[in-house]
Amino acid sequence: MATCEFKGFKLSAKYTGSKKADWGNGHENWNHHKITVKNTETGKQTSFDFWASIANPEVRSREDLIGAFECFVGDAVAGMNDFNDFCSEFGYDEDSRRAEKIYKACQKATAKLQRIYNGDIHSLYSRF
Repeated sequence: MATCEFKGFKLSAKYTGSKKADWGNGHENWNHHKITVKNTETGKQTSFDFWASIANPEVRSREDLIGAFECFVGDAVAGMNDFNDFCSEFGYDEDSRRAEKIYKACQKATAKLQRIYNGDIHSLYSRF
């Protein structure tokens, strides 16, 4: 299990390999991790699913962990947009069910991050 601290958060990754990524692009990626994020100031924590690449299947280093956290925070930032802005920013058709599914996943990331961090999520994202 990889762990590190980054800008007021303790990050840890546990490889499970038990869940297939649902990206719908024809590639099978079973490199699933459960990433746990703990706010070191408040003690509040959350977790999220993360899939490492096919080439590097495990999150092992500090850089890997910070990269996974950056993806999570980036998703949280995207989830703060309204749906039309989200689609416009990422090139999705507003009538797409896939776009709606991805948008809702980003909104979940926003909610998870807001439960453990009451600061400005945009400024947190800019710290990477």
